[in-house]
Amino acid sequence: MKKCIFVLISLFVLLSGCLSVKSGETAGNISNNEIPEPNQIKLQGLTFNTEVEPALILARAQGKPVFVYARSEDCGYCKKFEAETFTNETVIKTLKENFILVSIDVYKQRSETINFRVRGTPTEIFLDQNGTEIKRIPGYTETQPFLDRINEIIR
Repeated sequence: MKKCIFVLISLFVLLSGCLSVKSGETAGNISNNEIPEPNQIKLQGLTFNTEVEPALILARAQGKPVFVYARSEDCGYCKKFEAETFTNETVIKTLKENFILVSIDVYKQRSETINFRVRGTPTEIFLDQNGTEIKRIPGYTETQPFLDRINEIIR
């Protein structure tokens, strides 16, 4: 009797999981009409996605490269970079118009930190639409050299 109840409960759980998948979709796939809403963080004048995969989907859909900013809350040079560079109107305009923005917290997002081989913060990584690295800027960079580098990438 106990085995029968266990089997019925197991079947119910399995079937309820199958029923939660919308018609026309399979579990784990995104339909053509759905792009997931990414989690976001605002840093000075810019809004960054905090997840890489949804950002890559947006990059492919919009035909733009991805700018990944690796940082941490307690990084002094990150705070300096954000205060100087992410408040510069030219940098803000150039990044918003030409890139999909992603920020990863190196302590909270360990797997992304490992995947991107981030050794220190801040680190700026530029990816093409497929996620292949185009350029990397390790460490703090002043505003004008940073702007020069992003302009090289969008040419």
